Amino acid sequence: MLLPLAIYVGWLIYARKRARALGTTKPRTIIDAPWPIMLLTGLSVMIFGMVALGLFTGEKPGGIYVPPHMENGEIVPGQIER
Repeated sequence: MLLPLAIYVGWLIYARKRARALGTTKPRTIIDAPWPIMLLTGLSVMIFGMVALGLFTGEKPGGIYVPPHMENGEIVPGQIER
């Protein structure tokens, strides 16, 4: 979600240096940022990532989950039995 902001800040630094070097118009500040667009872009990237993670990772349905438990003083990690 921070990627659009990082890209904008990088562009802002570049634009300020360029404006100062050319002596042109007043350089932009972070307050002038297109906040709604950056927030929507960040949320879209986050939602896409979560959907992709949910669709392409994980265990196949149909198994029986056995939670972590102790056997002979050792902790046996949780697992899915097929």
